[in-house]
Amino acid sequence: MVKQSNDKLFNSLVKGLNDAIDYSNGKNVHGVQAKIVSIPKLPTFKGKEIKSIRNKLHLTQTIFAQTLGVSEKTIEAWESGRNIPQGPAQRMLFVLKNNSNALDVLGVKYG
Repeated sequence: MVKQSNDKLFNSLVKGLNDAIDYSNGKNVHGVQAKIVSIPKLPTFKGKEIKSIRNKLHLTQTIFAQTLGVSEKTIEAWESGRNIPQGPAQRMLFVLKNNSNALDVLGVKYG
């Protein structure tokens, strides 16, 4: 029973690898689809623009920090220009700037 299970797994792996090789060589492989993904360049938000995003959302530095998962001191440093947010924070700032429902999506409720 174990040998049959191993043989089945081995054959499945071999088939998958052969399909991948065929596909990479330009052959049409049944059931294989290519997806083209376009990812925009990482934005670079700095002090005044970060503060503008926060103000547009009507958030204090404390609530903005909690929303982004960083400390209030980090927000202060970004807004004053002492530090610049990196990768994930820049992407999140982009979402907050460009999506009017971003706070709802993040589950942030205020009133």
